Amino acid sequence: MLKRIIYSAFLLIIINAAEAQQVYIDSLKNEISISKNDTNSLILFGKLSDVYSEINPDSAYNFAGKMLAIARKLSLKLEEVYALDQMSYALLNMGNYPRSLQTILSAIAITENPDSEKKLIPATFPPIDEFFDRTLPARLQRLEGLSRTLQYAGILYLNSGNYQKALYYYKASLPLAMQSNNFRLLSITYSTMGRTYLSLKQPDSALISLQHAYDNSVKSGYYRFMGSILLNMGRVFIAKGDQETAREYFRKALLESAEHNYFRGVVASNLALADVYKKSGRADSNLYYIKNGLPTAYYLNAPDLLLRSYTALADFYKTAGNSDSTVKYQSLIIKINDSLFNSKQAQQFQNIDFDEQQRQQQVEAAKTAYQNKARQYALLAGLGVFLLIGFILYRNNREKNKANIILEKTLSNLKSTQSQLIQSEKMASLGELTAGIAHEIQNPLNFVNNFSELNTELLEEMKQEIDNSHLEDVKTIANNVIENEQKINHHGKRADAIVKGMLQHSRSSSGVKELTDINALADEYLRLSYHGLRAKDKSFNATLKTDFDQSIGKINIVPQDIGRVILNLLTNAFYVVNEKKQMNIPGYEPTVSISTKKIGSKVEIRVTDNGNGIPQKVLDKVFQPFFTTKPTGQGTGLGLSLSYDIIKAHGGELKVETKEGEGTTFIIQLPII
Repeated sequence: MLKRIIYSAFLLIIINAAEAQQVYIDSLKNEISISKNDTNSLILFGKLSDVYSEINPDSAYNFAGKMLAIARKLSLKLEEVYALDQMSYALLNMGNYPRSLQTILSAIAITENPDSEKKLIPATFPPIDEFFDRTLPARLQRLEGLSRTLQYAGILYLNSGNYQKALYYYKASLPLAMQSNNFRLLSITYSTMGRTYLSLKQPDSALISLQHAYDNSVKSGYYRFMGSILLNMGRVFIAKGDQETAREYFRKALLESAEHNYFRGVVASNLALADVYKKSGRADSNLYYIKNGLPTAYYLNAPDLLLRSYTALADFYKTAGNSDSTVKYQSLIIKINDSLFNSKQAQQFQNIDFDEQQRQQQVEAAKTAYQNKARQYALLAGLGVFLLIGFILYRNNREKNKANIILEKTLSNLKSTQSQLIQSEKMASLGELTAGIAHEIQNPLNFVNNFSELNTELLEEMKQEIDNSHLEDVKTIANNVIENEQKINHHGKRADAIVKGMLQHSRSSSGVKELTDINALADEYLRLSYHGLRAKDKSFNATLKTDFDQSIGKINIVPQDIGRVILNLLTNAFYVVNEKKQMNIPGYEPTVSISTKKIGSKVEIRVTDNGNGIPQKVLDKVFQPFFTTKPTGQGTGLGLSLSYDIIKAHGGELKVETKEGEGTTFIIQLPII
């Protein structure tokens, strides 16, 4: 009684779904009757063909044919392919495999030709089904259409029993769908591929493909054929001997197929459940599920589904000993086989398949011949170029001696010019240093001069006090003279150190490394470079910031060379902040900072300015010789290049970080040896 109720309810669902589809079909037909636009009519005929594709292949074929006529009239090749795909699928469901193969091969030939993407329906028109996207570029629309067509070809070969050929077409379809991220198309292609692996008795491969199908279906939110995916997953578990899991999948497949109006899946799921119950010896459930799917098979009028249903019924009644019913269904089986799968049709199908193989071989042969000819032409062209080069080399060889002399002279001039430019850069930096030193040395010299004059006055005063015999005052004056002499000596030594530093910088580097206090070196060159710029422009002022890591200690470097690098970077920093200052930006304060930091086995020296930064388009060129952003005559373009070479020679790195409009940081990294 319960089964009868379930059967009636299920039949009611199918009837309601069929009625809902009929309402949609009637609305499409009504739109066609009032349509005055060929493109709109083409789309409506395509939609009708799609609706009928799984329920009435005759109608699907008829409306696809009408769509095909309009597509050819408008020269819309990709729409023509869609119509041919629908006609091929309808012919397949009607059991006419030869004509189905001819039709699908015609569709493949069109989509393989890039000319088919030249004329397309605008994206303002709706797509015909869920697998096509008119907003894609023309090439991807064509490849998407080719992917769908190849998938149809795979289904045809699967149904005809040629499983290897079916796999060939599925594997050709998948990469094309992946290019446009068409997850719906990937889902149905993986699904039918899984069914093919099942037919080849490869359940593991089948399950992998079906899992891909399931994932892509969920990812795209497209569940129309989810029942088919679940059904085939159940078949995998049948192949693995897990009847209980298989039965659960078949039940889910039945519900999904009914919910999404996939009537073929409804019949197939019922037959799968019937087979499970047959194997478990439950004859009543076996018959129930066969008959549960039979009305839907009648509704679809699908020969293959009817054949499977009649075969299951004949087997049931034979086992039950009901000879009358057995004979009845066997006669129906013979009738379908005679009309659909006779030897003539099989031969026609094989002939068409053979012709297609021949055509592909001819295409490959023509392609190979073309490639061989292209190689021959390329070899001849290469030989011609080789002979031309040989002639040119022969002619040029006669001028070789003269050219060598010119080149040697040019190279000599270049080396001389390069030496002059390098010396010019050194002298330019020396000029900056000298200006700073002049300011620095002026302070101790002023002290020396002032204290010397003061001592002269004190000694005169002492003479008077001696004459007056004021010995205590004499002693006081003598002590003051001694103190002044100490100050004179201190500032004299300071001036001596500054002069030695200048001489050390001006002479060529000895290349000998010494243990050097990098903090003191950086601080000294900061002051010297700042005063060097101030000597040129008394109005210039800038904020100087230092942040020295006292834990560094002394490091082994060539002090003259590293001093040159620091001086160059600081001079450039003061130059750019001065340039920005002259732009009169409100609130702008020129700031240059130098810092040191010990990082692992390295010392990092950072010179930072808040100038205008370095434009990205020239950033890669700043360390190239002779490249400068300064006006003509204000820079040789060798400062950063020489600095880069010096740091590299020390085994370190010189890098730059910049942000246009905000400033630049040059980073020196030196190893601690």
